Amino acid sequence: MTLTLMVIPCGNINAASNSTSEELTQTQNDKNQLQSKIDDLNTQIDKVINDISNNKDAMNKIAEDIKNTQAKLEEAKNNSKIQDDLFKSRIKAMYINGTDAYLEVILSSESLSDFISRMDTITKVIQFDNKIIARLKQNERTIENEKQTLYYENSKLQTLKANNEITLSKLNDNIKEQKELLAKTTEKEQQLKEQQLEESKTLYTQTSLAYNISDLDRQTLSRGGMPVSFSQVLNVSATAYCDDGITASGAPTKRNPNGYSTIAVDPRVIPLGSRVYVEGYGYAIAEDIGGAIKGNRIDVFVTSDAEAQSWGIRSVNVYILN
Repeated sequence: MTLTLMVIPCGNINAASNSTSEELTQTQNDKNQLQSKIDDLNTQIDKVINDISNNKDAMNKIAEDIKNTQAKLEEAKNNSKIQDDLFKSRIKAMYINGTDAYLEVILSSESLSDFISRMDTITKVIQFDNKIIARLKQNERTIENEKQTLYYENSKLQTLKANNEITLSKLNDNIKEQKELLAKTTEKEQQLKEQQLEESKTLYTQTSLAYNISDLDRQTLSRGGMPVSFSQVLNVSATAYCDDGITASGAPTKRNPNGYSTIAVDPRVIPLGSRVYVEGYGYAIAEDIGGAIKGNRIDVFVTSDAEAQSWGIRSVNVYILN
């Protein structure tokens, strides 16, 4: 009867515990995938924000260039007007003084040499006026073209700015959605951890009662049993290593079946110095770290290559002791 009372409830709870453990592992995988998506979205958002900032600087520079170009254009138009006014004033003065413009100047020549001299002078004056006017008009056209080019570049930047803002809005909506999913997954993970903890405590309490052990023995069962006084249960992937040496905490590696052995952990998951119980291994202290030990992984220390190979890779529960 005692055996029956012990086996039946423990078997049921073990099945429930395994189910909870599998669901917890899947939930943690989902959580890692969501976090990876959020990290990727944050990277994209940082890039878009940087693009928007660079775009803004470019638009400010173009706006300043347009302002300066407009000032140059106004100056060029003013110079053209001044030159045009001077030309008109000279023609007007010639008519007011009774001369018939350049023709009168030529016809009033006193000799052939005077005629040639006046023709040369008038030709130079006309060429000078034409060159100045042509140069001023060309300068106006050049500045106007430059201004139109700046307007065109500014238009492209405005379009790019609008597109970046749309992209940023979509990324913000997406990351908000992913964060909400992550929050729900984290909440589910915590619930499963609490459920797993309660199932484990129930299992080990019933096991203790079935064997009728004392209250003192129930705090930490003998090797082959399970600890009752613990605060957290983690399902991890466990490998083994056998390299003697100094651990990350400064202590030498050790394998003590009757005490605490050395394990390597990810200190973000299991803080260094934590005392734990590892299923199938025994009691241990988190004293070491490893480059490949990331997340829910541990490395248990053994004394030989044969033991390490025999251990292989296992999925085990780690109990964080009180």
